[in-house]
Amino acid sequence: MRPRTGPAGAPAAAALLAATLLAAGCGIQSTDVIAVGGPATAHVEGSEGGSTVLYFTGPDGLMPVVRSGRGVGPALPLLFAGPGKAEAAAGVRTELPPLRGPASMSVAEGMVTVVLGQEVGGLSLLAQRQIACTVLRATARGGRVQVTIIGTDARSSISPIACPD
Repeated sequence: MRPRTGPAGAPAAAALLAATLLAAGCGIQSTDVIAVGGPATAHVEGSEGGSTVLYFTGPDGLMPVVRSGRGVGPALPLLFAGPGKAEAAAGVRTELPPLRGPASMSVAEGMVTVVLGQEVGGLSLLAQRQIACTVLRATARGGRVQVTIIGTDARSSISPIACPD
């Protein structure tokens, strides 16, 4: 056996020194949370160019989702079909039940009317806003527009409505 050279506690002292430096954080002080405003927003282009904007729900309420390669016509069936797999994985949800009947919309001066072949009396305000914002974007109506949703059991009017970009 060879005799030891150097102090016996050197590895333990080095480990203690390293732990002390890590615990000290190299002099970085903690700070409080600094409020800088609301969440980031993005402007979503209209439904021109073969894309459709659908309004679903997210952590902060309504949110627009752009579906490319589809015309304006199928906006309501697409909306009622709900978010796709990738959208759902990203936290996009819907308040709407599946579409169980025909869906149509008509546009007149200052009014968009949506007629659904199913009950609408139980739709939440958020679900009604999903429909209203989707049809407003699909019809490219600006200004003060009233949206009326008619179902087999009830009628609901939303006017005016602000939709997120």
